[in-house]
Amino acid sequence: MSNAKSFLFVCLVFLCTAFVQAQQIGGANTKSEICFGCHKDQAQDWSTTWHSRSHVDSNPLYKAVVNYMSRITYQPEAGVLVECAQCHNPKMTIKEIADKESFALSEALKIKTAQTAIVEASVQDKAIKDGISCNICHNVAKINETSNLQMRGFKAVEWGSSDTIYGPFEDDGRARIHKSLQKEHFVNPNQLCMVCHFGGERNGIEIYTTGIEYEQSGSKEKCAECHMSTQRQGIIAPGTTKAGVTAKVRDIRSHLFASARNSDILEDTIELTAANSGNNFVVTLKNLTPHKAPTGFGGRSMNVKMEFKNADGSVINTQTYTLETVYADKKGQETIPYLAATIKNDTRLNANEVRKLSIPKPTGATSATINVTYRLASERFLKIINFSDPVFDKEYLVKSINVGL
Repeated sequence: MSNAKSFLFVCLVFLCTAFVQAQQIGGANTKSEICFGCHKDQAQDWSTTWHSRSHVDSNPLYKAVVNYMSRITYQPEAGVLVECAQCHNPKMTIKEIADKESFALSEALKIKTAQTAIVEASVQDKAIKDGISCNICHNVAKINETSNLQMRGFKAVEWGSSDTIYGPFEDDGRARIHKSLQKEHFVNPNQLCMVCHFGGERNGIEIYTTGIEYEQSGSKEKCAECHMSTQRQGIIAPGTTKAGVTAKVRDIRSHLFASARNSDILEDTIELTAANSGNNFVVTLKNLTPHKAPTGFGGRSMNVKMEFKNADGSVINTQTYTLETVYADKKGQETIPYLAATIKNDTRLNANEVRKLSIPKPTGATSATINVTYRLASERFLKIINFSDPVFDKEYLVKSINVGL
């Protein structure tokens, strides 16, 4: 090889090495696409999840809620987003707006100040647009346990080194651009999930209480067993090879974080039966989960729809029973959970609850069809914020049965 070619080759090696190091040091806490080359299966799963859509630009319902809260509270949208970032975008650089009044006034008058520039740049930072990504969960080095519902999200964690990925396994020496370190909150991952899903509190109202419901149920199940699949034997990043290092076969899970949109998890949510009881028709619902049904975001609902038919199959009567939480503001008007002063009604099923609905049989009815459906956002919630969208208007089927009368 000539001296010129040798010099060029050395330069190329140096540049490639520098690029990898730049990704390793400067990129580990920014774009998750850095991880995709080696972790294709996990990336594909994650891309279907709500975690990947936790940034306002990726979720139209979140955007509509932020807009609604901004209008009702006379607070700039960017100000609302900074508050919500505690869990939605925990690595947003701005954690709190120091002078909310001056910020709101500047935004209203469209006056650019040092504060508005910093906040707006933080909200639109490309580094956080992946939402709850690889570089959020796998950068948590320590969780500070607390029962304080306001100390959730970024307030409950300590971030680790940018060149280290924290997970359920020790470093096997195969990774090329990061170190790996085992952490207990991945071995027993409920602790990690509860950083955001344990709570959150506004105006004294508990929201996102899945973790609280879980603890009250006494369940020993791991969140991952339902939402990340059962464990299977496999190799992490099977396409990655390194001379002298043999890949370990381990117990791994998918990264679906299963929901109504990307899995069949709803099938295991409710047990549905129905039978005659004298002049009444009794529908029995059993919650098969260790938390309420529905749970999580306070605007979700489930509908139990009953259609009664006569001998020729015509529908002669319909009834709907809704499982949901209804919130009210200080004036007693229905509102969304983030602006509520009280919980007006909560008809959701408690963990493992069995509930019977007794309905008088309509005259002439010879059969009934019962459909239990799930909504990512209830009709009541969407009406309040005046929002419509195919994903959130859809009713996802949970269970369906036909019963003779």
